[in-house]
Amino acid sequence: MDSKKRQPEKASGGHEHGDQPKPTPNDSPTVAPFTITPRENNLTLNPGDSFPETVIVTVPPSPTGGSLYQNVKLVASGARAVFVVSITPAAGYGPLPPVPQPLSFEVVFRGVVPCKDTDQVFIGSLDVIADEKLVAQKRVRITVAACPRESFIYSYSVKFICGEQPACPCECTSVRPGIYATEINIHNYHEKDVKVAKRVTPLVLAGAAIGREPRFSGPKAVDRITLPPHTATMDDCCRMAELLFGGKPSSPMALTLGFLEITSPEELVVTAVYTVSDLASGSVSLDVEQISAARVKQDRPRPEPEPTPVPTPAPVPHPH
Repeated sequence: MDSKKRQPEKASGGHEHGDQPKPTPNDSPTVAPFTITPRENNLTLNPGDSFPETVIVTVPPSPTGGSLYQNVKLVASGARAVFVVSITPAAGYGPLPPVPQPLSFEVVFRGVVPCKDTDQVFIGSLDVIADEKLVAQKRVRITVAACPRESFIYSYSVKFICGEQPACPCECTSVRPGIYATEINIHNYHEKDVKVAKRVTPLVLAGAAIGREPRFSGPKAVDRITLPPHTATMDDCCRMAELLFGGKPSSPMALTLGFLEITSPEELVVTAVYTVSDLASGSVSLDVEQISAARVKQDRPRPEPEPTPVPTPAPVPHPH
C-alpha cells in the first residue's frame, strides 16, 4: 500500500470531513483496466431518503492464465462515505478465476446528514480495491438540500362584544345589563403592503347564544383588506353588523359577542377598545387591550377567505 496519505476532502462551504487513507491509482497492476458501472453518481439525499444501486465491476482476465487476484472489494471513501450504509458483499469476491465474471455489488445510500440553511455538497468515491490496491473508482457527488423554509402566519383572536343587554328576568344572560361597544384597531407598521384576512365567529348572535357548550360556532362572515405601508384600519360594532347582518341595524343592536380572528403573513399591532354603559346609573367604563399574536405554522399556504358581500347603501335622495 502506498505510504502517501490522502488529504481529507471537504464539503462545500469548507467543512472538513475526516477520511481514511486509501491507496493511489499508481499501485494498480499493469494489466488491462478494471471498469465500474455506473461510472459516477450525482445524488440528492435529504434526511431519511434511501437510494439502492447495483454496481458492476468488470475484472480483466489474467495474462498468465492463473488466478490474478485473491480478493476484489468495493469500499466507500471521501466525504460521502457516511452516506453508504451497506455494500453487499462487504468482504468482496475472491480468489478469482483466470477469466472472472463481472462482479455485482449492492450499494445502499441513505440521507443521514441534517439539512442546514443552504445546500451542502459532499464529494467522494466508490473505490475498487484488488488485493489492497486501488484499481478503479467512480466519483460520487451527494447534495443535501437546504432545509425547507417554514411558513408561518400571525393570528390574533380578538374578543368583541356589541349591542344592548336589557335588564330582564331572563334565566340565562351572558353578560350583565348594559350597552356594549368594541372597536378594534389594526396597524401595519411595515414598509410594504400587508394582506389581512378576518373571520367573524359569533357566540351570541342577536341575543341568542349559538355557541354555548356543548354547541360551538364557526365563522359566519369573512373579510379581507390590504393595508398599505404605515396605515391602519378599524372594525367596530357597525362593521360587525354589516358583516353578520348585511347592514347597520336601525334600532339598538341586540347583544352580539364572539371573536374576530385576524390573520396576516406579517406581524401587526392590534388593539381592542371596550366600552360599556351601565343601564341604571349611566356610568361609562372604557378598557384598552393590546392583542398578542399567535405564530401559527402552516404546512401549506392557507387560502384567503372570500369576503362576505355587504350591500351598498342606496343613495339618499336630495330634496327639490
